[in-house]
Amino acid sequence: MANSRIYLSSPHMSGNEMKYIEEAFEQNWIAPLGPNVDEFEKTMASYCGVGSAAALSSGTAAIHLALIILGVKPGDEVIASSFTFSATVNPIVYQGATPVFVDSEKGSWNMDPQLLEEAVKDRLGKGKQVKAIIPVHLYGMPANMDDILSIAQRYDIPVIEDAAEALGSQFKGQRAGSFGKIGILSFNGNKILSTSGGGMLLSDDKSITEKARFLSTQARDKAAWYQ
Repeated sequence: MANSRIYLSSPHMSGNEMKYIEEAFEQNWIAPLGPNVDEFEKTMASYCGVGSAAALSSGTAAIHLALIILGVKPGDEVIASSFTFSATVNPIVYQGATPVFVDSEKGSWNMDPQLLEEAVKDRLGKGKQVKAIIPVHLYGMPANMDDILSIAQRYDIPVIEDAAEALGSQFKGQRAGSFGKIGILSFNGNKILSTSGGGMLLSDDKSITEKARFLSTQARDKAAWYQ
């Protein structure tokens, strides 16, 4: 039908949502953090096959924090997929860095590894600082992570894996979000798993997720008093 709408990923209620919401209210865990968020992080880290996870306000925030943690600064460059939602690229600009776009390969519509290496050589040849590569698993279709990671390792550039739309997807038996130095997920209303809003940062390096959690909670010192 001409007026019919195809939803990207419409939410489906399982029947237990109100039960858990009421449980959180009864236990007074309506603050931003607590046992529910702790368990959510552990469950998602285990499911994706990474060592640790930090729940955040959005997938965009996860990319932004990933760039901060990797030391991206004004004047740096970050390579990103050209075919993606603007939220992949906006955090690069937040940091005052410059996005360098790499076009898609025909098979997956995701970052073309051959064009990626050409871009890396071009930027390094011109004396630019390429601080990160952000491949995207568009609409849940995994990018060619073997070749992308091989290139990233060859030039010693960390990968931030944008798996915002790819929770549950696998590339050669490995879960999306577990390939890069940092992976990110989104739980926006149109994603595979939704919390209405929200996101997550994934990493095998626990110090990275701890730093993300620290920065996302106003960088407060651990003190028994207000400081």
